[in-house]
Amino acid sequence: MQFRVKRREDPVIEIAPLIDVVFLLLLFFMVTTQFVSLPGLSLTLPGIKPGASVTATAKVDVQVTEAGDIYVAGNPVALADFPAEVKRNAPDPASTVVVLMADERTAHGRIVSLMDALRSQGFKRVVMAARWEKEPQKR
Repeated sequence: MQFRVKRREDPVIEIAPLIDVVFLLLLFFMVTTQFVSLPGLSLTLPGIKPGASVTATAKVDVQVTEAGDIYVAGNPVALADFPAEVKRNAPDPASTVVVLMADERTAHGRIVSLMDALRSQGFKRVVMAARWEKEPQKR
């Protein structure tokens, strides 16, 4: 008895579904990426050398411009209303990290007064934002 040997077909990889999946992944990452920018504010953060970083589950962003204008979570705030506004954005001061983003030309006294106001409200974790610096800036 003779058996016929079936000829095997070469496997074919369909790339159309693969391309669809790659484009969907690309679209997903493009949509979910968060770009770090401060719309409407022109801040030049001071430079530091790479070191430790701080991570937190709850944080409040505070921006201070060169002119001394204060923004809490992107909204302009007067110095007198600053403690209440930060407290409103962070109901639990003990576990919230306050990120101070101040222009490098902001007056030192302004930053100290903000940090004092934060301390009076019970905030113990205050971090100064800075940009990573590869080489020291020449002035």
